[in-house]
Amino acid sequence: MAVARSAATRMSDDMRLGGSPVRRSSFVLVGEAQDPIQELVAESTKPVCTPPPVDTIQLLIDLNDALLAYGTPSHRMEALVDALGESLHVPVKVYYLPTYTLLHFLGPLPPGKREQHIVKTRGGWDFGKLQVLHALCKDLIRGRTNPAGAKKKLHDIRNMRDAWSELWIVAGYPVSAATSAIMFFNGNGWDALASGLLACIPGGMRLIANRFPSLWWTYEIICCALISTIAASISSTRCYPSLLLSSVVTLLPGYTVTASVVEILTKNVISGSVRLCYTVVYLAAMAYGLTLAPLFYNVAVGNGFQRRPPGVENACTAEQTIAVSHLWLILCVPLYIVSYNVYLKSPPRQWPVMTLIGALGYGISYLSKRIWHAPPEINAFTSALGIGLASNMYARVTDDLSFHAITAGVFIQVPGSWGLRGMLALAYQEYDRSLYWNYSMLVICVGIGGAILMSNYMVWGFRLKNRRVPLTDF
Repeated sequence: MAVARSAATRMSDDMRLGGSPVRRSSFVLVGEAQDPIQELVAESTKPVCTPPPVDTIQLLIDLNDALLAYGTPSHRMEALVDALGESLHVPVKVYYLPTYTLLHFLGPLPPGKREQHIVKTRGGWDFGKLQVLHALCKDLIRGRTNPAGAKKKLHDIRNMRDAWSELWIVAGYPVSAATSAIMFFNGNGWDALASGLLACIPGGMRLIANRFPSLWWTYEIICCALISTIAASISSTRCYPSLLLSSVVTLLPGYTVTASVVEILTKNVISGSVRLCYTVVYLAAMAYGLTLAPLFYNVAVGNGFQRRPPGVENACTAEQTIAVSHLWLILCVPLYIVSYNVYLKSPPRQWPVMTLIGALGYGISYLSKRIWHAPPEINAFTSALGIGLASNMYARVTDDLSFHAITAGVFIQVPGSWGLRGMLALAYQEYDRSLYWNYSMLVICVGIGGAILMSNYMVWGFRLKNRRVPLTDF
């Protein structure tokens, strides 16, 4: 009865107001109906999703570009840019591939803005600018600065002077080569001196290639061919394998192959696979250059097509032993790390922590090999775990970037020379040794990457965030 009376009452009210009967369900309960005016008011008060300002979208694009240019680890890019987009109220999805990222904006956009935007930047190293950029990203995510202030700060970062010029970077090449001959390749003092002089070749070619960029296409082949020419001429008095490996140490793609393995471990399969294939071709180009000069030399003297100078097979080895007093390591390890600090454009204020953590990693590996006589993959895992724990604890205490500290230690551990040895063994038709060197390179990279990722869990937990900010380390 209540239902019928309610329907009749509403119809009579509509007729009395001069309107036509409104079609309603005859099964509407009392108290359920709403006034049409109230419905219109409710519709008008619903929140409207407005597009973000054009400047804010451009700021996010510019931040992504700067993160790539200054050396942010590729497997950290997506989480970091997602957090920046959330703080700027710009919903975005990030897809990373080597040398560029694809930004896909999800919400409504201002007129003239595309949903997809490709940011193409060749990655580089500039730890001085990366540290300041990381601080800016932290302030944005934590709400300590607004987009206008962030835009001005980013402009200042881009206009910052580099910590080290190209001449300083090139000056570090002989230091890296000389110290690595003693630390890694069984060289004595004279081998270290010869390696340092030979390293002037890639340093000088770098300056020329900066002036004529097309030279970068054959840079590794030309450098390795010139080095092998001189090394072959003095192979009767010097350790030929040690000269080859130490003089090109700055060209070795050890960090690249380690980064590719870490990308695959973190399920960034496409970028990791592309980078790994690039590393294989890169090492093949270096091995090709290093075998060119001996080929021509042996043909000229009538020894046939041999890829090594005559008489060097049993002269010496370049195994990872130390031919001089171990006290020389006290000098060589810091010098080696400092030379790479300059290469990474790290300002002097970052050197103490980078040198300490890098020396810690080398010390753990050294003790593991001498005391435990552990295989290379165990040495790499234990030293990388120590590097990761020390660097992450530093970041947790100081709330600062730890990537520069991790990188200094990783550069000592990465097995770039193992991959080059594997390629040279293939060229020398020593297939069993080639399999050993290349397998060891991959296993060492997996050990380094896995150890550092585990150290992140130990310090930060499984969320991998530092006070709401995604990690920006290895």
